Amino acid sequence: GAFIGYKAARAGIAVIHVDPAFTSQQCSSCGHVDRKNRLDQACFSCTSCGFAEHADVNAARNIAARGETGWAVSHAA
Repeated sequence: GAFIGYKAARAGIAVIHVDPAFTSQQCSSCGHVDRKNRLDQACFSCTSCGFAEHADVNAARNIAARGETGWAVSHAA
């Protein structure tokens, strides 16, 4: 994290830290969190809405959404 922050600062890029907890178990479509959403290491399937995606892509979408929310909160007028 420190290395990314250092490199981003040199390039003039903002870094938003997000809590990664449960991003692999949370549905990026409906927000439902359940351990059973992770079928295995690579597969994600929401037990609530049925959304299915590669587990890493789903988790990345959740992290990106949290980053957007964090950015909006930190830059609210």
